[in-house]
Amino acid sequence: MDFRKRLLLGLMALALSVTGFQAALGYWSFRSSMDRDLQEDIRKYASMITEAINLQTSTPALYPNKLPIAKEYQGRFRLTQGENLIFEAGGRFPQEDSGWVKIKKALPQGYELEVAINQGQHHKALEQYLQTSGVSLLVSLLLAVGLAIVLRSYLLRPMKKLEAATQTLARERFPSLLPVEGQDELARLTESFNEMVERIRLALERERSFTRYASHELRTPLTTLSAYVSGAQQGLVPADEALDVAERNLARIQRTLSGLLELARGPSELSLVVVPDLIQDVLKDYSEAEQARIRLSLENAVIEAPRVALQGAIRNLLENALRYSEGPVCLRLHQGSSLCITVRDYGKGVPEAALNRLSEPFYRLNSDVAGSGLGLAYVRQVAEGLGGGLTLRNHPEGGLEATLVLPGGHRV
Repeated sequence: MDFRKRLLLGLMALALSVTGFQAALGYWSFRSSMDRDLQEDIRKYASMITEAINLQTSTPALYPNKLPIAKEYQGRFRLTQGENLIFEAGGRFPQEDSGWVKIKKALPQGYELEVAINQGQHHKALEQYLQTSGVSLLVSLLLAVGLAIVLRSYLLRPMKKLEAATQTLARERFPSLLPVEGQDELARLTESFNEMVERIRLALERERSFTRYASHELRTPLTTLSAYVSGAQQGLVPADEALDVAERNLARIQRTLSGLLELARGPSELSLVVVPDLIQDVLKDYSEAEQARIRLSLENAVIEAPRVALQGAIRNLLENALRYSEGPVCLRLHQGSSLCITVRDYGKGVPEAALNRLSEPFYRLNSDVAGSGLGLAYVRQVAEGLGGGLTLRNHPEGGLEATLVLPGGHRV
């Protein structure tokens, strides 16, 4: 049985259970009320008959004017003394007939009064109630079926969208993000699905980018290596020149592969990072001359982030500034509504038209300077993976200023 049928049967069973419970509760309440009324009637009837019996005479007698109307109560009674029947009225007194309710009442001088009231009207009222409840239950069942069909269509609407989107995703075609309706479990499931789609899309995009970028960037140094090795083997290129070219191209290949792997892996697991300490760890990788050029302005701040990825992003910002400028490089860490790491150099800056392209993979404004063109692309990827961003601008007083903006940090 598929989920749709189980859901329909479940809704029908729920509606029928509620209706049946309500009918049973109503029947029990009605029957209890009828039983209480019947007991009250027989006690009242017995009391009226007691007042109508005269025990002061030698033979007990009745006061006709005090007797209750028998038809009104459909009752019978008899007076006995021991085994002797003194009198009875309203008809023969019932013995084992279950259609009557009876009580006994002791009177003076050893007399005993037995009273019985017919339960016919009581049973008839209960039967009528059961008939009415049965009709009501049938109508409720029909309404429950109709309501269950409507609710099934309503409840399964987002599930059908999820099913269609999942089938599209299985064919490696990324569906549009599904609209999130409400705040219930289905809404949270839809949000999780949208997040999964986005993560898979980013992972596949990184994988495709790795292949595309590797093919693009490695073709030139590999071709150069092949040509120089072949020339050296044929004696057309001096061995020293071929070795120098091989070393430079191998270094280029190594830088390119390292950058591509960082882009493909994406951010790692999150941990609590003390940012000033992280920056100090990054500076240890630079020479004394490079460290002398770096000016620090740090506030105490912590953030939950992937430590290795954040370390790599800061290192790329510093390397970019040190490589493409001379003189000091300023690194400023400040905490506002977001945590901001700003790196500024005092170089010539870049043309305004090129600012938006600096973070594109393999875009290089100056090909004469060694580099892979992947540094700022990696910084942007780390920032966006943490819900932040990378902003680039020419500083009014000269030089390029890059700011890594990360949400969620706080001062300590």
